[in-house]
Amino acid sequence: MSWSRSRAALRPARTAALAVATVLVATTLAACGSDADEQSSGSASTAAAGFPVTLKNTFGETTITKKPERIVTLGWNAQDVVYALGETPVGMPKVTYGPTEAGTTAWDADKFDAAKTELLDTSDKFPFEKIAALKPDVILAPYEGFDAATYKTLSEIAPTVAYPGAPWQTTWQDQTLLVGQALGKKAEAEKLISGINDKIKQVAAEHPEFKGKTITVGSFGADNYAYMPTDPRVQILNEMGFVNAPGVEKLQAGNTKKEFALTISKEKVPDIDADVVVAYVDGLGAQKFQADPVYSSLAAVKRGSAYVMEDQQVISGMSAVSVLSVPWVLDKIIPGLSKAAQAAG
Repeated sequence: MSWSRSRAALRPARTAALAVATVLVATTLAACGSDADEQSSGSASTAAAGFPVTLKNTFGETTITKKPERIVTLGWNAQDVVYALGETPVGMPKVTYGPTEAGTTAWDADKFDAAKTELLDTSDKFPFEKIAALKPDVILAPYEGFDAATYKTLSEIAPTVAYPGAPWQTTWQDQTLLVGQALGKKAEAEKLISGINDKIKQVAAEHPEFKGKTITVGSFGADNYAYMPTDPRVQILNEMGFVNAPGVEKLQAGNTKKEFALTISKEKVPDIDADVVVAYVDGLGAQKFQADPVYSSLAAVKRGSAYVMEDQQVISGMSAVSVLSVPWVLDKIIPGLSKAAQAAG
């Protein structure tokens, strides 16, 4: 901190000592006052931004003492919230599923700047050394699943905001709020949540054909699995008016490990049939899905109420639910969902 210093005025010789002493006292008091004022101002600013803030997670608690300047995100969605709040991460994961040419999601493409943000290869494991080299003030991972040992390693690098419950099952609303609190922008985060909620309500109002229709979201091909009601991609469809298929609810009742998706054998796929089946078939292809004896036996496929999806970017947008992905993907999926819901009767 810079202290301002006064210069003593010229005095008669007999009053010089007193003058110097007076100036030194005044200067010291002024300097101390300046220091106290700046400390008080800094403390007030920090407090006003909501710091220090302590956030709970599945491993314990994380305390952030001041507003982070250097932000690293891990997982699918945290960087979306960071961008939406007007901040820029110094590091974030490189996208490998449905990426843009730059290696980001389609909805982050216009915000990403390679000169400001390093893309991290997190496909196999977290690159701890590269993360540490970025000297982050905070690591945001409110959705990404990892174990306690990984959390400990990350926390030794910087305060780490981890998922608060089960891995990959933090609601998009909670993700947004956690990131907002971590960055001292809780009010702005709440405003983002409100805006997306209003958008979803608008969709529900404009598409009454969604209301009460049962739905299953699944991936079909070499492996078959259904997404559980705790998964954000299912929850947002529920918010639009759909309800979960009985077969999915039955699977959830036996989901003792609290997984976001459960693998099912191919012969059991008919057990999760619904009014509307959202089928991710990017590995199999729509034509093979429709021609397969098991998949084609689904009532949803027979009546045309299966919404079959191959585009990885759109599938990613529907899966990585965030305040940026939702507006981007809704225009792309609503026509297909509406057509499927109307075909269901």
